[in-house]
Amino acid sequence: MLPSHKSGLKRSISLESTTGIALRTFCISLVALVALCFLVPAPAAHASSGGSLQLGTITGNTLMVACGGGDWLPGMVCHSATVAGCPNVDNINFMYGYVAPTGVPKGVITYFDGGDGTSAVKEEPELEMLTYYASQGYGVVEIGWSTAWEHTTNANIQNAACRPATFLNFVYENIYLPITTGQNGNAKAGMCAQGFSAGSAAVAYSLAYYGAGTYLDNVELISGPVLSDLNQGCEQSPPSVTVCPSGQYGCQLGTDAPWTLAPTYLGNDVNYINAWTNSSTCTTGSNSSWLAQSIVDQGAGAAPTFNYPATAMSGWLCRNVNNQLPNCSGSNYNYNLCPNNSSSQGQIFYANITNDNSPPFYNVYSVDGCNGPEGVPQGTVAAILVSQNGQQVPIGGQSAVEQDMAGGTTLTAQCFHGLHQQR
Repeated sequence: MLPSHKSGLKRSISLESTTGIALRTFCISLVALVALCFLVPAPAAHASSGGSLQLGTITGNTLMVACGGGDWLPGMVCHSATVAGCPNVDNINFMYGYVAPTGVPKGVITYFDGGDGTSAVKEEPELEMLTYYASQGYGVVEIGWSTAWEHTTNANIQNAACRPATFLNFVYENIYLPITTGQNGNAKAGMCAQGFSAGSAAVAYSLAYYGAGTYLDNVELISGPVLSDLNQGCEQSPPSVTVCPSGQYGCQLGTDAPWTLAPTYLGNDVNYINAWTNSSTCTTGSNSSWLAQSIVDQGAGAAPTFNYPATAMSGWLCRNVNNQLPNCSGSNYNYNLCPNNSSSQGQIFYANITNDNSPPFYNVYSVDGCNGPEGVPQGTVAAILVSQNGQQVPIGGQSAVEQDMAGGTTLTAQCFHGLHQQR
């Protein structure tokens, strides 16, 4: 759910080392502070999310100084705030940063990181992606939670997902909508989101239960969603899952074949689940309570929707790992050299999206040669070819995600509010 190593860089950028969500504050004049500031109206209370579960509200939205440290894009202005009022969920503090688009705004992209989300961006390639989006004329939003967003006193991750869903809705109402109107506004600007690992689960929960499909124009889900079925994830010997079986709608494998993996949580991922759910029973017991807090809860809890007619979607799943071990079972499992549950858990979610309820521009891509089980950026995508030295070769994972979101030489940007978005 959150790699324990730093992935290799595809291209060099100058950034400070990661410092969590702590700020290196510095003195700044009032004039400079006002110049950095963007005005955020007080959010209205939400009676309903448009989904089966209710949103909370954002309170105490306090402007801080420019963000510091390697978690944040240069030029970002950071704010501290609190998510309050989520049903059955404790209030949680967080910090978010925003860098406004330059020129005519193309849209706003909100990023959710993996693991517990307490780092705004943990992996350098993901930060490079956000840098690319900003260079293409998009506003970029990052968030770092004070504690794990998945953890609540009532031990229900589905309820806890109210937190990122509430923040995503806040971004839509208070950052995105203002750039679509006025003299310099762009009515076709996109409202988009990207999530990595557990961050992709935050986006998927927002779509399935909290109404985000009514306003998101595009989502990029990298290595996940990893919380699609906690019941299967915590079983010791669940049935293996075939990822992108023949004929599955939206799957783009190129020359790759479908692959089969168990959706079981392994290694430190088990510790994450136990900590977030105040439990010690993941892998030692499974029951309907695990299923009821999953993204795909199969009727065990709240009613999910998998119909997102206004939201383009791409999933990116690691099919294999660079230098993968020939045997990854049992005690042979090595996190860096073996696949994990991210692709099989992701498949459980994507299997619910069919031709009948398909979003526009919906694709699930296999990624080969990942740097670790979730290292999509360093892998290659067999279904998308680019010209290199007179030959057609698979595009790199990082370039594929970047261009699918914001456009480039090979792929067209999906983050826009235009012909394929009918609200």
